[in-house]
Amino acid sequence: MPNYNIISQGSTKIAKSNKIQDRYFSRIVYLAPDDLADGKRTLCPYAKIAKCSEACLNTAGMGKFSNVQQSRIKKSLWFLNDQSGFMTALVKDVHTFLRECDRLGKLPALRLNGTSDIQWETIEVDGHENIFAMFPQIQFYDYTKIPTRKVEHIPNYHLTWSYSEANDKYATLFDKVSDNIAVVFRDALPKMFKGLKVIDGDKHDMRFLDRSGVVVGLIEKGEAKKDTSGFVIDLINARAI
Repeated sequence: MPNYNIISQGSTKIAKSNKIQDRYFSRIVYLAPDDLADGKRTLCPYAKIAKCSEACLNTAGMGKFSNVQQSRIKKSLWFLNDQSGFMTALVKDVHTFLRECDRLGKLPALRLNGTSDIQWETIEVDGHENIFAMFPQIQFYDYTKIPTRKVEHIPNYHLTWSYSEANDKYATLFDKVSDNIAVVFRDALPKMFKGLKVIDGDKHDMRFLDRSGVVVGLIEKGEAKKDTSGFVIDLINARAI
């Protein structure tokens, strides 16, 4: 098993993604969401607006264990306090990941924001505009709640925008974003949502394989089961289905 400092080797959903197809091999980076690391600085700028902090998948799966939480906090503080050192370690991990993919004979796919929403496209690394430019052979992908991110010019980075009805202004962006849209539903997925076909986003995590113009439906997990903010959509109360 490769030795990673930042990239995670334990993710049920990523493992599922790697099993259901033979072309790509994926891994993920988990950090502490929002301001969980130090109570002040956030890694998720829209967390308070979309009210996804309490319902974050940070508490699902392996995230329910305290040692996992401490590891994520430690890595987040590293990023916040020593971004240059963090990026150097991340680049080293990415090279290790590429060697792992090469041994497996798979194409590399990497998700950097497992439980964070960092705008990686703005961070220069080793003389490159960003990590995507440094590793053009990797298919990067993420979910985001930041509607203003401009990554259309980055051919190897795929974003899926994450919807919430916890904020009226935020909810109106549904018809304005160009990315596919992820929606967390309670208990079951509808066939359609706001005029778009809903696909099952829990079958795998590789969102760059999705066709365009769909809603990526996800069932609530972890603390999201208790959410009443509007982040998790109740079909009975949904604004439009």
